[in-house]
Amino acid sequence: MKVLILADTHFDDGSRHLHYPASKQAIRGFWRWLKKKTTDVDLISICGDISVKGTTHLGELQYVKKKFDEIKIPYIPVAGNHDLCATKGMEKRYPDLEEYEYVSLEETNYYKAFGEDGVRYSRVFNGIRFIGFAVRNEDPDGQLPWLLEQLKKPEPKLVFGHYPLVPSRSSGYCKEWDYSRIDKIIPNLIEIIGNEEHKVLAYFCGHQHINSIVPMGSTYQIETASTVLTTTSYRIMEITDSEVQITTHRLPYIDGYAGDLTLPDRSVDAEHPTVHEYHYGNTTDLDITIQYDKI
Repeated sequence: MKVLILADTHFDDGSRHLHYPASKQAIRGFWRWLKKKTTDVDLISICGDISVKGTTHLGELQYVKKKFDEIKIPYIPVAGNHDLCATKGMEKRYPDLEEYEYVSLEETNYYKAFGEDGVRYSRVFNGIRFIGFAVRNEDPDGQLPWLLEQLKKPEPKLVFGHYPLVPSRSSGYCKEWDYSRIDKIIPNLIEIIGNEEHKVLAYFCGHQHINSIVPMGSTYQIETASTVLTTTSYRIMEITDSEVQITTHRLPYIDGYAGDLTLPDRSVDAEHPTVHEYHYGNTTDLDITIQYDKI
């Protein structure tokens, strides 16, 4: 089984302003590339930020859903902060861009577009349970009990969210930057996803637009960079009866970076001595093989 892993596709309909101008060029080629690429994959997972203004523009989410539906391959649509704002009060900081919806989960734009699979996804493929979930800070929607119930099921698991839970770099901006969206529930998520008894092979996320692979309890946190910004990359996961192999690739239709790298003056640590390595990743951030016993 082969899985295409994307993150932070950031479709913007341009109805207000282009928050990420560089993404406009990349998104033009993205749909053409995706249609060709998916001829040899069995499943797609998008680790959040499918849109830019999804919390206020339902049409952005509906457009992206229509485009993925047209490919006719199963996909896991995880919500990011641009799709389902996680933090109350963000509408004051990012009006018309990341507005908290003071309604039930089922009344949010994201649920209206993607339905139940967009917020609570649980399916078994090739003997492995694939779990995708949306979550807001303080968990007003009761997602953590649902997630724990899925994690207690007997199969090995691959879990897909949007937010990094443990630091993705040992220093620099990714050591501490932007974990606040769901800071109240991060300890709970680390505890249940990283619990050895729950047999989680890997937890996939996005959000910071970098590639990283770091331990998290008994599993790995695998962050995938943006598909349409900065290092414009994606991952391929190949699953056999005994192992999961993950590799990282640059998109072929973008030369260099798409837009400016985030905080380049704070993009260095001991393991990543160059700005490019900090964002794209070093050898330990790009490829990993995880052995498992099929239940």
